[in-house]
Amino acid sequence: MSYPEQQNTPARPATVKPGLAIGILIAVIALVAFCITGFATPGFLLGKGDGISLPAPSSSPTPTSVPTSSEDSPTTTTVSRATRPRVTVTRRPVPPPEKGVQVITDFLTKIAGNDKAGAIALACEEQKRFMDDKIDSLLPLGSRVTITRTSGTSRFVLADVAGTVENRSAKGTVISDRTEDGSFCVTTFSIRDA
Repeated sequence: MSYPEQQNTPARPATVKPGLAIGILIAVIALVAFCITGFATPGFLLGKGDGISLPAPSSSPTPTSVPTSSEDSPTTTTVSRATRPRVTVTRRPVPPPEKGVQVITDFLTKIAGNDKAGAIALACEEQKRFMDDKIDSLLPLGSRVTITRTSGTSRFVLADVAGTVENRSAKGTVISDRTEDGSFCVTTFSIRDA
């Protein structure tokens, strides 16, 4: 059995005609542009004819109206809902816990009286190691600062303070937090020039 001789012709690489490649590229770009425009531009895919028009919201009830002239025009009915009055609940601010305010007052009194150890003793345990440097840099001993306003919750007190620090007007905040046993301690403070 004899096999026909195979010709040793090199395989031709498959090529894409340049015109076909450009046509596919243009079609892809046009499809992407259509999709972007269709989703990004409201109403692009809707016809330009009569569309659905929604009535504008009204704050006061309007009666139903029907045109009285021209038999050619369609009947128009406008329906609006009566708006309910808004109910506003006003809460009276709850004064912050007296114990928290008192700890801040005592802290400021210790600073004014040059009692650094007493002031540090009023700080929360985890903050005591930072209080020595913080007092020296922000609220040096002898500073005369008092509480101007307080706010907070049952868990903390935020006191706005103002006064004199090293013969300069200053203001800032002092915060005290409730501890597990129900007492309060000074967590942090921030004082700056007024």
